[in-house]
Amino acid sequence: MHKYILILILLISTKALSFEELMFKPLTANIIEPRIGAFYQFQPDKLRLDIGSSVDLTGYRQNAMTELRCGADFYTFTRLRSEDNFKFPVETSDYYFGVNVVIKHLIECIPTYLRIRFAHISSHMVDGLAKDSVFNPKPFVYSREFLDVIWAMHFDSVRLYAGGSWVYSRKPSNGNAFVPQLGLDFSYPLSTKYSIVGGYDFKLLGFDGKYLGASAAQAGVLWNASVNAGIMWSVYFYNGASFHGMFFKERDSYIGTGFQVVFY
Repeated sequence: MHKYILILILLISTKALSFEELMFKPLTANIIEPRIGAFYQFQPDKLRLDIGSSVDLTGYRQNAMTELRCGADFYTFTRLRSEDNFKFPVETSDYYFGVNVVIKHLIECIPTYLRIRFAHISSHMVDGLAKDSVFNPKPFVYSREFLDVIWAMHFDSVRLYAGGSWVYSRKPSNGNAFVPQLGLDFSYPLSTKYSIVGGYDFKLLGFDGKYLGASAAQAGVLWNASVNAGIMWSVYFYNGASFHGMFFKERDSYIGTGFQVVFY
């Protein structure tokens, strides 16, 4: 399936556009999005470290109403443990890479988006737990190849979206193949330099045919440090099935705070 995406990119590149910003911004509260930043989880005394980005590689504008872009996503989301003397052993890390296609279309001056991602996620135990003989279960192969589809509408400062994922190849095989999803993002400018940014995301995750709701929320203040980048300090909330593959049968519930580097 991936070869057809590559062929599409080659065809579009014959009429490629030049652009300076990402057309479809990452969903604010969705866990499976590229980020650069870190935050501390208060209750379980853990940290999360996100490293990665999404980039538009090529695109095609049919007219003033419709535009298409193709890009790539590479990032990790990692869990660390907080210990004394400013030590943070890395427990587990999940790796994401894939390609995406985004179609933007104006419907009565309202921007609508369709984002399709073909991607792979694998999860790995790291030295912060791999040497811990009391850890159970032991490391196992966790791998997911999936198709992710999101449809979104942008109303001024609010973006509404819905969609889901189809996991067409997975190990272990007892993870559910379909993951429904919906949510919203919002942004409210306070001045030319500062704005309030937030979002809420809801998924149905599970295994063995059973589903468990997973709610993620984020709200913070974004400082526009330059024309192309900013820094956002946020409060994070999560409650639901763990999105770390090594712990996909466990439940996470926490409130945290931290920062992200945001590119426009």
